[in-house]
Amino acid sequence: FDLFDWPIGITAKDDRDGKMAAAQQIEDTIEKLESEMGIPPSRVVVGGFSQGGAVALLAAYHRRVEGRVPFAGCVCLSGWLTLKDELKVTPEVAKSTPLFWGHGTWDDKVLFEQQAHGVEKLRESGVDVSDYNYPMGHQSHPEEMSMMAEFVEKALFPKE
Repeated sequence: FDLFDWPIGITAKDDRDGKMAAAQQIEDTIEKLESEMGIPPSRVVVGGFSQGGAVALLAAYHRRVEGRVPFAGCVCLSGWLTLKDELKVTPEVAKSTPLFWGHGTWDDKVLFEQQAHGVEKLRESGVDVSDYNYPMGHQSHPEEMSMMAEFVEKALFPKE
């Protein structure tokens, strides 16, 4: 998808068609995993960094409509909630797809304000959000990677 604003703040313009096409690529891959390997969406954590995080949020929360199996979880690293005015998270998705969101407090590409804004919107929709921030720019942090790994493990292998 295309970017129209730089840096990406909460008022950034969305390339709706491009983002929906990117999310469809994730959907196609998930459908292929299920049809060819028997791995259902409920055993998949979608995620990404920056633009990948934005698309993962779109696929996990915007596009999992009634009747679609929710993902096991979603990871957003230094990303942002796109098409936020169209956000309609189903109760089943809110309950079944927790979110890990890590972001750098000094991020000058995808501004740090994006995390608080997106987290608030998703929590208002009932999503279980684990949000963390780190003293870094638009990059990853060792502690963030460790926390993300724990999140993915819990999402895929919950303790009863």
